[in-house]
Amino acid sequence: MRIAMVTPEHLSWGGVGSYVMHLAKNLPSDFEVHLLCLRNDGANPPEDDRVTVHHLGRARDTFMSNNQFQLALWRSFRELNDAHRFDLVHSNHAQMADLLLKVLGSEVPSVTTVHSTIGSQRMGTKAARLPISKLDASERMTLLLLPFLRTVEKVYMSKCSSLIFVSEFIREWCVRSFGVGEDCRVIHNGIDTFMFGPKDLSDCTARFPMLEGLENIVLFSGRMIALKGIATAIRAQRAMRGTNAHFVYAGNGSAEQWEEMARKGGLDSSRCMFLGPVPYDKMPFLYPLASAFILPSYSESLPLTVLEAMSAGTPVIASSVGGVPEIIADRRDGLLVPPMDHMALAEAITSVLSDHRFARSLCMRARDKVQAEFSASVMAKRTAEVYRSTLEECS
Repeated sequence: MRIAMVTPEHLSWGGVGSYVMHLAKNLPSDFEVHLLCLRNDGANPPEDDRVTVHHLGRARDTFMSNNQFQLALWRSFRELNDAHRFDLVHSNHAQMADLLLKVLGSEVPSVTTVHSTIGSQRMGTKAARLPISKLDASERMTLLLLPFLRTVEKVYMSKCSSLIFVSEFIREWCVRSFGVGEDCRVIHNGIDTFMFGPKDLSDCTARFPMLEGLENIVLFSGRMIALKGIATAIRAQRAMRGTNAHFVYAGNGSAEQWEEMARKGGLDSSRCMFLGPVPYDKMPFLYPLASAFILPSYSESLPLTVLEAMSAGTPVIASSVGGVPEIIADRRDGLLVPPMDHMALAEAITSVLSDHRFARSLCMRARDKVQAEFSASVMAKRTAEVYRSTLEECS
């Protein structure tokens, strides 16, 4: 069976790119995958004989790149399909990368995974309470074009015949907002648990020498945008002035305003460090250096970074939003805190840093859970079932 997986993201741009990569590499052997994406010079194509990569342009982490990809896909798809005869197209929302294919018509059946929606993203951005000038370019464009994007999204969702949701949260959101998905599958995201497994610390510090010798590292990994709750993390560190904690931020996007916020709050670069983008293949060596991983987001569907940190053996503290409680059982395999509550975040971090036995117990149960429930192989097996049932319904 030939599957055309469609996403502008490729590996290190964002979570959808990682999702597609893990899925493509773990599908059963009777699936042949063609990955239609943008070229990312900082990432290598998946090394798998069953995965053929087709670059339809270059990746730039901007709002416009996704729109340009939609047009490039429409222009290229007929020729690609004539050459390879795809049995199925697998696309991802909220990117809507195959919007033109769905609206203008395509003879190839499709499956769409819903990772988030315009509305759920807007909810998180609004919760940040920042002026529009302080938002990331993609967040600004989404807000400015919100009425148009919501209309387009409704049309797009109405054209999706077979849906997969990454969490119960996002499925329920779509049932309420669009009246779709009530009978569709929830398949949680999965990761490569071997890739994000135990590592020799010397290998980790060799890749991140700037962190060597630092104790009590509190790590954030994600896009440097408002809805990720970076402002809450900075306020939490300010509330922890008496502790020997070093906060480290890694991710795509501009960190300038967050660095300015940290410095104005009295947090110098030795205590609050911004690494910038980290290549995806180096991330498994960053998590083990941290004593705690935080994701203080205001909105999430089912974040891969939480799964990666849990699999890597790093205690996780995350906001109790969206699909996060579907991953973490509070105080059993991680800690949940209310969103936008920097004092609760500070207290949770302190409890992990000060109680090594508690932290270790969280890590052991977390890794066991990810291996059993959130591995890429489990995700791929369940997704393959949807592929087959979709083709049976179309035949």
